[in-house]
Amino acid sequence: MIAKWIGKRVIMGTIVLIIVSFLSFFIMHAAPGNPAAAYYGGNAQTLSTAEKERIEKAFGLDEPVLYQYGTWLREALQGNLGYSAKEGRPVAAILQERLPTTLQLVVLTLLIVAIASTWLGLLAGMKEGSIVDRVLSMFSIASSAIPPFWLGILFIMVFSVQLGWFPTSGMNDVRGEGGLVDRLYHIVLPLTVLVISHVGIFARFLQDSVKAENRSYYVQVAFANGVPEREIRTMVFRNAVIPYINYIGMTIPSFFGGSIVVETLFGWSGLGQLLVKSVMVKDFPVLMGAILIIGVVVVICLFMIDVLMICLNPRLRRGGIV
Repeated sequence: MIAKWIGKRVIMGTIVLIIVSFLSFFIMHAAPGNPAAAYYGGNAQTLSTAEKERIEKAFGLDEPVLYQYGTWLREALQGNLGYSAKEGRPVAAILQERLPTTLQLVVLTLLIVAIASTWLGLLAGMKEGSIVDRVLSMFSIASSAIPPFWLGILFIMVFSVQLGWFPTSGMNDVRGEGGLVDRLYHIVLPLTVLVISHVGIFARFLQDSVKAENRSYYVQVAFANGVPEREIRTMVFRNAVIPYINYIGMTIPSFFGGSIVVETLFGWSGLGQLLVKSVMVKDFPVLMGAILIIGVVVVICLFMIDVLMICLNPRLRRGGIV
């Protein structure tokens, strides 16, 4: 039964990745500009029409878009993501360099947001109508309304330019003398921006979930029967955290979306910055490779969330989900 469930999840994940890659491929080719522009480099103005046509033919860019996608998909399934049109290096090697830095930022953000929002959400949800409940509600609205790029610029102006507490950009000291401490020093501002952008929304979700559980009939019955408050709070938390974990799983892509803005703003050399640079020069092989690898990471994370949900919710197991 478990093997069958895992097989279904693998098939679903594969279908999702194919759909995402299909849409991304066609949207890129529908965008204004010549897909072969990155192959021309700085010689675009000096190349003749015949030379440009020869370059396009050499890389298969003169074929129909559907045929180009089929060729790319076939190669990708074999582990070949092609070569960067701008750098001339294997896309897989470029992604291997960039992926760890993005995962550092996203994973740290996810851990801090999960811990902080759980504590805040429970605290505010258990004290409905209190000052904590009201302050968290206002903070949630404010944090969701502030664009990450604006918050990042504000942090750079205040903490980097005016106060000089943190570097304006980069991942390491320019002298190359930094280690783990230096990396942590450089990640403070981008990490803080991402955390603030998410923690209020996550805390508000758990806050509302706890409130809903507190108003449930089983809680009233438990109080009427003299069940200790500690046990009731444990039941409320256990039931409230299940939809909260599911919500985290559904919003994991937003962490990667936020990292694109933050990495570009703070010069963090990850997949987000790579995506922006590749869009600027129309480096389609790198774009497709980055989108695919982010999709794979997201699908794996969603699979892990599903496993955790099944472990926490016995009704899913009794319902024959696994």
